[in-house]
Amino acid sequence: MMLCFRRISLIGRQNPKVYGVIRAFSSSDPSSLRNALASVLDSLSLKPGGTLIHNCGDSDAGKAVIELAKERQIKTISIIEDKPGNPETIEELKALGGDIVVPESYTKTWYMKRLVNELNPTAGLNLGEGYQATAVGKGVVDGGTLVSFGKKLPKDVVYEGYQATAVGKGVVDGGTLVSFGKKLPKDVVYEGADRKPIPWDVFAKEKKLKVIYT
Repeated sequence: MMLCFRRISLIGRQNPKVYGVIRAFSSSDPSSLRNALASVLDSLSLKPGGTLIHNCGDSDAGKAVIELAKERQIKTISIIEDKPGNPETIEELKALGGDIVVPESYTKTWYMKRLVNELNPTAGLNLGEGYQATAVGKGVVDGGTLVSFGKKLPKDVVYEGYQATAVGKGVVDGGTLVSFGKKLPKDVVYEGADRKPIPWDVFAKEKKLKVIYT
């Protein structure tokens, strides 16, 4: 992962103000947090209409990212943890300016793959650990930029298989599926289910991601 650290150093030399704000960041000071995140977003050079994917959407940092992106006319895909009260949380984040808010379980479905293909997030911001960090990495387009803000990325990228690669997978057991004038496929394929976990640096290389730790 030495490439990632060299990349950080390069950013610091190109924009000392950004690097200085991030180094001075204090998690106990809301204004410091907001300034640090604003500097990170500005360093990504996302244009209005571009898309950013990030996790921990309902945390203080996640909410700040949503508001800052809205100010810059950047679309957001915000990932939140699966827990009771999610519908209310989703509405709250949308009221802050969030464009699309999804629970972690949604990121493991075919619908998430379709979503990122439509919006093409060129940058991702990791604010947490575990699978949500992996979900952000998978959501960024090939050749995009992933910034991990004060967090370590997982050791490996796990392919759990998409849970809904066809309409039929979304129907409850015992339900009814009508095929209107079309033949159903011969086999049901679970995309990614046969892939073994791979190291994060290998994953980043395959996707040609620019990975930055702050």
